[in-house]
Amino acid sequence: MFILSGLFCIPTDWHVLIITFMNAKVESWCARPEQLSDMPVSTWKQLSGQVNQTCQIKNIDWDAVTNETDISGEFGMKDCTKWEYDDSQFQSTIIGDFDLVCGRDVLIDFAQTIYFVGMIFGVLTFGILADILGRKSVLIILLLFACLTGTITSQMPNFTMFAISRVVNAFFIIGIFETHFTYCIELVGGKWSTIIGMGMEYFWVIGWLILALLGYLIRSWRSLTLLISLPSLSAVFMIWLLPESPRWLIAKGKLDQAEKILREAAIMNGKPLPDEWKLKPVKDFENTKKTTIFDLFRTRNMRGKILILYYNFFVTAFLYYGLIFNIGDLGGDVFVNFAASGFLEFPAYGAAIFVLMKCGRRIPYGTSLILSGLFLLSVSFVPRGVYYKDWPCMVLALIGKTCVTFAFGALFVYAAELVPTEIRTSAIGSASFLGRIGGTIAPWVGKLSIYHPYLPVTIFGVNALIAGLVSFLLPETQGQELPYTIEESEKLELASLIAPSILKPAKSTQPMEQEMIEFNNIPEKVEENEEDNLSCYSGDSALSQKVCS
Repeated sequence: MFILSGLFCIPTDWHVLIITFMNAKVESWCARPEQLSDMPVSTWKQLSGQVNQTCQIKNIDWDAVTNETDISGEFGMKDCTKWEYDDSQFQSTIIGDFDLVCGRDVLIDFAQTIYFVGMIFGVLTFGILADILGRKSVLIILLLFACLTGTITSQMPNFTMFAISRVVNAFFIIGIFETHFTYCIELVGGKWSTIIGMGMEYFWVIGWLILALLGYLIRSWRSLTLLISLPSLSAVFMIWLLPESPRWLIAKGKLDQAEKILREAAIMNGKPLPDEWKLKPVKDFENTKKTTIFDLFRTRNMRGKILILYYNFFVTAFLYYGLIFNIGDLGGDVFVNFAASGFLEFPAYGAAIFVLMKCGRRIPYGTSLILSGLFLLSVSFVPRGVYYKDWPCMVLALIGKTCVTFAFGALFVYAAELVPTEIRTSAIGSASFLGRIGGTIAPWVGKLSIYHPYLPVTIFGVNALIAGLVSFLLPETQGQELPYTIEESEKLELASLIAPSILKPAKSTQPMEQEMIEFNNIPEKVEENEEDNLSCYSGDSALSQKVCS
């Protein structure tokens, strides 16, 4: 289910990353009059006064000029009204289609910023809907709307309509990421929470590399946008191919549906469940008040944990996207650079899976942020202009980005284990809401370099250090079963910066979940429950102990 759902969601990565090819930098110049359209561009620039700039031309009646006209005298300058663009590398970009040059170039950064604005509204909206309507249902709807809005975006005639369609597209796209993550993390337990939670990031990287190839083959942003949108239509097949999250069904008291899914999964794995096996409600639904996201703020313990998560989501997104947007041009081919940036994600996520399984969550996560901050702050000690293309600065920044990539992936796993199933998507969505705000302002931080070249990297580094230190207050979750209710989440108490437990992962007082929800390791032995005379699985399954009586 993890792989199948991941394949359906790969196309959604492309909507976020395609901005690299949409707004790729292309050379521009004031358009030649029709009668001079055959004149070489270099000659036209020299003739019209565009040697040092391409926003103004000589103030003469160009419609009356021919190849034989002498215009070698002194003339004033006037602003261009039309431009031409170099199409040797890209057939079309939004820069060329919407004339985002000569004063309108600020709209290039704006196009990226407003995409994050759409994400800001989407993360909270669909997090709540997924907790109410279910993971699978919301995921299918979001994928279909991603197809629709992406297709519409590819046909927009002007920048205003393009910007609006991109905001709407982002609104749906971010909901896919949050809902899919929650869906997959709820299919597993124990060590699989780390493997699946971090393994999901590889779908992001695979999508990144596929887009590098598609971008190389298709040089028109409109054709590329249309192509990446259509695959999401396949989401309709998820209706028959994917089950709803059993954990969500159990948390909502829909035990019959959950039992049916678990029995089918057990049969697929060759270990059918006995007829007398039954699920047990995790709470009294008739007499229990409905849990909402506001319950995360009721007690000091939960309030402290969620606020720390909020700040860390803001900082990790702020750092991740800030470094992507402001790390500087590596030079060379744009397609090679794009693919290389994707490949750099592989070692970070691979290391995260290994380290999180061996060392827990809290120490590796906090340490990765602190290391990122130290590497970024080290950039300010490297003198500019001394080394070839300032390569030491680039190396330090790339190492810092790798640490942030590690932290970003680990944070989603960590957060999912700290909040209850009944509002997990809402909680992660609200935290990601803050993260998208960080991503929104990140591109503009780089512009502070006009005041001091090291100001942006200093801001990124300081925030990384603070977030890393504060994260040590969160409890360790390695070996703990995923909490179903707010009361179970409450048992994971805030830690102390000087507590001995900070040196090693906390030992679970309950057995670790050993199996994926498909029951890969379902125990074969059944024993009688002496108290209720109902069958229940023996063994190490925390899920079995939770839902059996």
